[in-house]
Amino acid sequence: MRGFGPLRRSGPGHHRDGAAPRWTGLHPPGQGGPDLRFVRAVALLTDFGLEDSYAGVLHAVLLRDAPGVQRIDLSHMVPPGNLWHASYLLRSAWEHLPADVVVLAVVDPGVGSERRAVAVRLGDRWLVAPDNGLPVAVGPPSEGVTLDAVRMGLPEPSATFHGRDLFAPAAARLARGVPSGDLGEPLDPGTLVSCPLPEPRVEGNRVQGVIQHVDRFGNLVTNIPAAMATAGCQLRAGWRRITHRVRTYAEGRSGEAVCLVGSSGFLEISVPGGSAAEQLTLETGDPVELLPPDTAL
Repeated sequence: MRGFGPLRRSGPGHHRDGAAPRWTGLHPPGQGGPDLRFVRAVALLTDFGLEDSYAGVLHAVLLRDAPGVQRIDLSHMVPPGNLWHASYLLRSAWEHLPADVVVLAVVDPGVGSERRAVAVRLGDRWLVAPDNGLPVAVGPPSEGVTLDAVRMGLPEPSATFHGRDLFAPAAARLARGVPSGDLGEPLDPGTLVSCPLPEPRVEGNRVQGVIQHVDRFGNLVTNIPAAMATAGCQLRAGWRRITHRVRTYAEGRSGEAVCLVGSSGFLEISVPGGSAAEQLTLETGDPVELLPPDTAL
């Protein structure tokens, strides 16, 4: 019985003998279709939760339409319809994603309404989402298209699950390298709905901001970038003024509200050993104020 010879590769996707693999994708290379050996990854962000099959169905459609596609689950636990939460998660994850990723963001309280379904380009990445603020959450797109089921050769989408019937098929096509013009008509990026997340406002020597996110540990993430905080500055949130700034969560005393720069690059309020949200009775949308060091107590 003859044994196997040594494994030899001349490049990605080659067989043991170094020969190119037999093509099994939707379109053979060089015959009018994209080469599925070089499919982009797709990152998913939804409010579907994990109890129902909705998130799993998105994975199934992606694999059906782009066999072998790698998928990244950013989160499926966005509170239902919470565009603010979804925008923050998208922003905080964006720079860590593969350079040419396709992001599929389906938080869609307006499903079935007149809101547009779009795909927009930001650098080398594509973002597929409803036109409700998510497409511009990480910055202004350079181009985009309004998704058209007919142009994509799809059946008429259901009135309640565009994630399955329109957004996921569009993301799969972009992942395969299908030209964006095959997905729909070009759009003017300037007509996209604004992101719901507010920007901090500078008023004299103070910065007005908000709590933009409360994580599962009760940390309060503001929308004030770390670069706006000078040494010795203070942060006022609700009825409390936080003057103790630390570098890590562990540096603060147990039960003491402290300020630090979180992993997303924004100022955070934390209570070591507890929940800042509970102790300060604050939630998303509540105002915060960055004060200069010499502000009287």
